Amino acid sequence: MIDAHLHLQDPRFAEALPGILETVEGLGIAAFVVNGTNPDDWEAVGHLATRCPAAMPCFGLHPWWVGSEREGWLAELEAHLTQHPDAGVGEIGLDRWIRGSDFDRQQEVFAAQLGLAQRLDRPVSIHCLRAWGTMLGILESRPLRRGVLLHSYGGPVELVPAFVSLGAFFSISGYFFNPRKEGKLAVFDAVPPDRLLIESDAPDMLPPSEMRRYRLCDAEGSEINHPGNLASLYEAVASRYGWSLEETKERMQRNFEAWRGRG
Repeated sequence: MIDAHLHLQDPRFAEALPGILETVEGLGIAAFVVNGTNPDDWEAVGHLATRCPAAMPCFGLHPWWVGSEREGWLAELEAHLTQHPDAGVGEIGLDRWIRGSDFDRQQEVFAAQLGLAQRLDRPVSIHCLRAWGTMLGILESRPLRRGVLLHSYGGPVELVPAFVSLGAFFSISGYFFNPRKEGKLAVFDAVPPDRLLIESDAPDMLPPSEMRRYRLCDAEGSEINHPGNLASLYEAVASRYGWSLEETKERMQRNFEAWRGRG
């Protein structure tokens, strides 16, 4: 199995991380894409990638952190990407949901990181909320040779063909299997099977209770998403699409390599 998007460097995982890594290895999770969010966690992402052969690092400035970036952050980002030749650029994107955020600055930061991905020829992992039209326009103006992953895609079904034409991939998380998210889940029926990936987005995006095979709480006692719950998600995706579990794994492997530019 492959986890196309998660945040193993998140401090909420710190104490439990050794056990988590043992669990995911035992489950047969052969690769997991660890996404950085700001300069303060990029070193931790790089350390995980060095320590765990299954970890593919991504380094990026998440839109939630735009406005607090330190001077020289883009050069620092490039340095991490250069140090890790297999790394992607992520998690980057646009988010109109954030109150008080400078959306114009978000677009500048996003475009700068896309430019870096273009120049270094790296795949990209993208976050987007309430900005899908703007996102599409920017991607159309800056086509990437390597793959674009729209992680936990929550955009309208009408835009799926346009994103597909740009070479985008779409990852589905367990959160969309919550009954109140059936409408979001239905959008994935329009995604071509060769553009689909599966992600846990751990420690966030908790799946429904019945899919939480592994339970974990943070230091404050709040439940967080264990990466091992990816196994339940693979089963749920296989059932929804009418595929066997082995077929699902094979499809996701091919799609993952295509996103990375190796397919």
